Amino acid sequence: MSFSTLADSGYYDRSIQFLASAVPGVRGIENPGYDESGYKQSKEVIVHHFPDGIEAFIDVRHDTWSSMTPEQIQLCIEEGTHHGIRGEGDHDRSAIASARRAKTQVRRKCKMLRADTMITLTYRENVTDETRVQKDFKAFRRRLNSLGQFHYVAVLEAQQRGALHVHIACVGLPAFLMRDGVRVKSFNLLRSMWHRVVGRGNGACHVSRPRGRNSAHRIASYIAKYVSKNIEDGAFNRKSYWCSPGIPKPLVTRSWLPGSVLERDIITHLYQGWIAQGYTDISQYYDDLNGFYWFSASSC
Repeated sequence: MSFSTLADSGYYDRSIQFLASAVPGVRGIENPGYDESGYKQSKEVIVHHFPDGIEAFIDVRHDTWSSMTPEQIQLCIEEGTHHGIRGEGDHDRSAIASARRAKTQVRRKCKMLRADTMITLTYRENVTDETRVQKDFKAFRRRLNSLGQFHYVAVLEAQQRGALHVHIACVGLPAFLMRDGVRVKSFNLLRSMWHRVVGRGNGACHVSRPRGRNSAHRIASYIAKYVSKNIEDGAFNRKSYWCSPGIPKPLVTRSWLPGSVLERDIITHLYQGWIAQGYTDISQYYDDLNGFYWFSASSC
């Protein structure tokens, strides 16, 4: 839902109606707010919508190619043709950028999944072979699929001693399940499935379900933290997370605002809308260096 639609529905105070004129669009479409000279700095607001909440990104220093002067465009072209010699600094920047992208993807998949349960698979021995862990997790996942469709987001974590284990974010199973005509506790069934993969006594299966406010969003942040750390540290040679197919992407709305609009007015506008929609748990982050705000709001 765009800002204009929300404003028209009466969510917002009439004193900040100016935000209703924000222009929804997608990256690559020229902002019609630019003047005839082709240059006008704008503020961009991107909102990702999840089943139980939203994430909002406010870029207060937004510039696109279409908003630059001819001199600025030419400078960017010249700089782009002289990359220079790639060094250690390029590798570090690439790792940080990859970590951010992976962290964002994992967090959003968990939120779309509405994951409320964490399963942790561990080994008794000091297993450091990524290939083996991936193979064992695949075998465990096949056994889980025998219970029905299983959606998940999973990441690897290395302990201080180097031992690997797997964190799985998923929707919790019922307390009891029917197995071969027998009613069994779901925890006991999960544990037996993992033991059949690694051998009885050679590993453990832990199941936790955080209680309290915003548990699903806390799990998303928890899982995302591990995948980011893994990439930044260069912990694994292979992909550091897996997810089941079929997890939908969040709906994204994008709006541009004139550069003269104050950040505090945009934030006030957003807060009013979130409260009106029933969101009670709101967190925020501000990056002064790169000039953006990030917000997360949920209703649970």
